[in-house]
Amino acid sequence: MKIIYAYKKNIYAALKAAYLHLKLQEDGISRSKEALEKMHHQIKPHYIGLDENLNEVYVANYGRKKEIFNNVIKGLGNMYEEEVEIINLTKEEEQDLFQ
Repeated sequence: MKIIYAYKKNIYAALKAAYLHLKLQEDGISRSKEALEKMHHQIKPHYIGLDENLNEVYVANYGRKKEIFNNVIKGLGNMYEEEVEIINLTKEEEQDLFQ
């Protein structure tokens, strides 16, 4: 299974959620500002790691239309017979991760 943490504006929240899922140390998010900015502007999944059940974990900016992103990713999953779970982080969830 592939698990994608999708976000709109806060890449840090998506990375933090993925790191918590993988039980990794949050200080590993210390990527350069330029690298995070580049990841943020690309509308594609970025691989983060494997969890204990061997699920691949990704983060992705879903762009302007969350529904279109979800449909494309789920459609690709169906084409390749892969199970995909998309976890869309709302603005409130993004904020809650930092409290």
